[in-house]
Amino acid sequence: MTTMLKKDADAYDRLLDAAAHLATLIESGGIEIDEDALEELTIFLAEHGMLVGRILRGLKYRWT
Repeated sequence: MTTMLKKDADAYDRLLDAAAHLATLIESGGIEIDEDALEELTIFLAEHGMLVGRILRGLKYRWT
């Protein structure tokens, strides 16, 4: 049981790390967003990372 809890904790830590990287990306893009909304958005995106990846996979052009 303890092993499963550690795996869950590690997975949650990775989710939070991904959310932090997404927040940095959004902030570096100059997008102004409330801190609470940014946290909620980035955690949502991290939780749905596989789906987001599939949605974005086909993009080949980088808009700047």
